[in-house]
Amino acid sequence: MHSFMGGGLFCAIVGNILLVVSTATDYWMQYRLSGSFAHQGLWRYCMSGKCYMQTDSIGTITNFHKMRSEYSIFSPLLYSSAYWNATRAFMILSAMSCFAGIIAGILSFAHFSAFERFNRSFAAGIMFFVSTLFVLLAMAIYTGVTVNFLGKRFGDWRFSWSYILGWVALLMTFFAGIFYMCAYRMHECRRVAGPR
Repeated sequence: MHSFMGGGLFCAIVGNILLVVSTATDYWMQYRLSGSFAHQGLWRYCMSGKCYMQTDSIGTITNFHKMRSEYSIFSPLLYSSAYWNATRAFMILSAMSCFAGIIAGILSFAHFSAFERFNRSFAAGIMFFVSTLFVLLAMAIYTGVTVNFLGKRFGDWRFSWSYILGWVALLMTFFAGIFYMCAYRMHECRRVAGPR
């Protein structure tokens, strides 16, 4: 049981580090613009050695009614700030739920009598699966909008290492959840069987 929890805790810590690095760095997408290379992340884009904040960032769309009349309801320009905000929010929620799962996972090694009715390894496993769901949503939103909209805007483009770290973090949090659920099942089987 402790080996599953140890493996799950290792996967979760690595996954949480990858989530934070992926969210904070500016290499989700690389492209060629006016003959020079540029790259962008969730917060900034960089061209010719200078970095700028994303203009359609957290906040409201100004003149929403004017934009709605100029663009169709399915126009990506109408929802570009929602795309950035959703990706950012799901990545941040994923890192937070992974961190909560790490705390629950560490507490599952301790045997406090106050927590007898609350199984910490089960709670940690659930938190890691929630983190996996959040990062999956963030990566799906980013992938869909990038392929369908940004990829058409920039001819020569590719996903970069920050984006790849997000997918690796998804796998790590998923395996952390699997390990903790296996630890929970082993604990339940031992509890039901009882001492012999």
